[in-house]
Amino acid sequence: MYAKGMDRITELPTFIIHHIMSYLSAKEIARTSILSKRWYLFCISFPILEFDQCYFLGKAITLMDISDEKKFMAFVEASLFRFCKLRFRMQELRLFQSFLDVKGSAPLLDKWIGLAVDNGIKDLVLMVHNMTQEDTVCILPQTIFSAKSMATLSLFGCRMEQPSDTTTIRLDSLKKLTLENVYINDQMFQKLTNECPSLEDFEISACWGLKNLCVSKAHKLKKLAIYTFYKDIGIVEIVVPSLQQQLMLTSVWFMDEEFDRFISKFPLLEDLLLRFCRLPEKVKISSNQLKNLHFNSCENLKAIDTDTPNLLSFTFSNLDMHWYLRLKKFLGVAKQIENLKLSLETCEIGHDSFNNDFCIMLY
Repeated sequence: MYAKGMDRITELPTFIIHHIMSYLSAKEIARTSILSKRWYLFCISFPILEFDQCYFLGKAITLMDISDEKKFMAFVEASLFRFCKLRFRMQELRLFQSFLDVKGSAPLLDKWIGLAVDNGIKDLVLMVHNMTQEDTVCILPQTIFSAKSMATLSLFGCRMEQPSDTTTIRLDSLKKLTLENVYINDQMFQKLTNECPSLEDFEISACWGLKNLCVSKAHKLKKLAIYTFYKDIGIVEIVVPSLQQQLMLTSVWFMDEEFDRFISKFPLLEDLLLRFCRLPEKVKISSNQLKNLHFNSCENLKAIDTDTPNLLSFTFSNLDMHWYLRLKKFLGVAKQIENLKLSLETCEIGHDSFNNDFCIMLY
């Protein structure tokens, strides 16, 4: 029997307490540390470590100076060493930091990533920002390439350099990779995608340094999202027959029949989403597996020839009324579609114009 008012939660096993804490924000977790000595131990041993410079200092990035940066880095350093001394396995590390002194801070960042790797890190989110006017970008520590137990890696704002001759990429467990505003060249991109044997989900956005984007040896890849690139990219080549769940392309240009050949390489694909892509006037899509097909603001496209008997959802934005009328033939053969929503912007009928959303229910 528990006496009235007794704290039963505190008596739960540590791993259950940590699971409950995983639903709290970093701010709420910090507050639990003052409840009691036992809750303080729960807090410092919590295997999801999040360090947000803005939250820690309570001020905007633009108002920070070098003393603020040193204060935050000292806090991160102390927290990581304290956690590692407890010999708990690190589940996740999230670091959000802006650098005033990129070169001077690099050794500490290398040390932190090394500690995370040594403690069996599962998930890593690294978001860095260079606040100086110098042409300096934070270089990703190469120790990260030996994180054999890491399952997800999300990088924002850093530079990925090709490992040295003595460094091998051993990201054997990596299943999800996100690169945003990251510098990466062709050789490093190829090495990264070729030497992550478990990669299933890959998202790349606004990255620079690439001349050609080629994905061909990611044999387990199921989901691929390619967003805006800088204009210096030349060729996009994706040869991944295993791609099954989703392919999302944004701001990719296809010439003439290039798109038809490209899309025929993914016979198992279920979801295809294209946004702001430059396509030929007419594209042809034939697939027994495709269930969801979405076109959003694709330049030049006027006609779509589809042979997709299992299609359940179709979206095409920025339609005109002529296109809407030609859609009748398509609707007559697409018996599986249950809900089709057309968004028409400034469509003209005779001398009238209107802005409306149509929703057509098919039974």
